[in-house]
Amino acid sequence: MPILTGPEPLTPETTIRPARPGEEDAVLDLLAEAAAWLAGRGIHQWPQRFPRESVRHQIQVGEALLIIGRREPIATCVVTEADPELWGVTAESAYYLGRLAVARKAAGAGPGNRIIDWIGEKAAARGKAFVRVATTRDHPALRGLYARAGFEHVADPPAAEWPTSLYQRRAAVGP
Repeated sequence: MPILTGPEPLTPETTIRPARPGEEDAVLDLLAEAAAWLAGRGIHQWPQRFPRESVRHQIQVGEALLIIGRREPIATCVVTEADPELWGVTAESAYYLGRLAVARKAAGAGPGNRIIDWIGEKAAARGKAFVRVATTRDHPALRGLYARAGFEHVADPPAAEWPTSLYQRRAAVGP
């Protein structure tokens, strides 16, 4: 079941909602901007542009979200209820956060942390035990961001396709 079926306020200035069919470019553009920004810092976590089909599928199943501020997309993320490729099959229920990207023009306003907290609130309200993320093992600043947001390092799976670190935090309101 998708985390969200319609728009909700995220902050007084922003709304979070499922991405809609036809908004693939909005999602892809945010991801490409983030990938370019990371690559400019020597971090090659994402491709220059994700495949359209992967985004289309995430939109169709309600996993891709857009955050709208001042009538335009300022962030995107994907929230799923499983990630067996990286986490295996687990007994604890969780929301898995991926592809979190914030437009550079909105990055200083802290929407990334608010998105993470919002997912934690939804997870707690739905009886999920954790919010989980996978990030590149080679990006200490991003790993630090998750640690400051209350996530604990769980593992660095050796069989992952790219150098990966897994983090989780208990589902709750706020960090």
